[in-house]
Amino acid sequence: MNFECRGLTLVVFVFLASSLAWSQDSLRIKQFENNVIRMNNMMSESGSSLEHLKVIFRQLKENSDIDENAFASMTQKYDDYVFNERILYIEEMNKTHELERALVSLAILQQEYPQNKRVNELGVITKQTTTERLKKNLKESKTAFTIEPYISIFTLGKPLNEFAFFKFPGVNLMYGVGIFKSFNVHEASRNAFKKRYTYSQIGIKFDFFSGESESENIALEYMNPQISFLFNRSIGFDLGYALISNSTLPVDKGLVSFNISKEFAFDFLSAGINARVLSDFAEVNQIQYGLSLKYTFKLGNKLTQTDLDGIQKSIETISLK
Repeated sequence: MNFECRGLTLVVFVFLASSLAWSQDSLRIKQFENNVIRMNNMMSESGSSLEHLKVIFRQLKENSDIDENAFASMTQKYDDYVFNERILYIEEMNKTHELERALVSLAILQQEYPQNKRVNELGVITKQTTTERLKKNLKESKTAFTIEPYISIFTLGKPLNEFAFFKFPGVNLMYGVGIFKSFNVHEASRNAFKKRYTYSQIGIKFDFFSGESESENIALEYMNPQISFLFNRSIGFDLGYALISNSTLPVDKGLVSFNISKEFAFDFLSAGINARVLSDFAEVNQIQYGLSLKYTFKLGNKLTQTDLDGIQKSIETISLK
């Protein structure tokens, strides 16, 4: 009797152990299959979290004995996906001027894939992009002189005591050019490696304005040489003498010119709002206002070989971090 009980107990034990093992195997197979599906879903599009994908791949690896062929296939897909995402990351850093991150990531990738053509081509592009950006930054910081041609839309003059911003006899084009000495060049803002510099400047500029309004019998034409000061490429003050060549104003030769402007600088382009008073300090006190657009040619910022060597050394230093 005891023998039969022991036999039955053994059979039950073997059955339960087999059931448990079968259950565990089924669970592992199910987990393996789910991880394959999850990885395929994540790798079906760019931008998936590589850290999350790494965790899932580690779980897949723990059960790789379930289907070694499927695991080998997923390993190849995983390696290709991670490689491609790292390439895309560096390309994106190049676009957004995060060049230090791009260079560091590139250096790691080049150590892992020293003979890979795509990596080597990306290395050339990244270093060229960094070099050009650093050269541009350095040239901006060394700006010494500027030549600035501009075009404006100015109103015809109105007596200062009749000034109303939206009431004017007409508008006409004004052309001009300025030559300036820059000083106090300093960094105004930066976006990663992309820096924007600003500066103050003083110089001379020449305006030519010619306008008339037949309906109100008003004419004004002058050449206006001025001494000009611009603070931080933002607020400008000009003092000049407008040489009148044709006018319905009671003036023979010229009028003193006072101009104040607010400029909005965008690298080589600037837009401005202007208000100008023309006066002989007696009978004539006219005001004009207008909008201007100018292009800035930056001079005196040629880079030396020492500058270029310093740029290359900076790139090498970043790459070794």
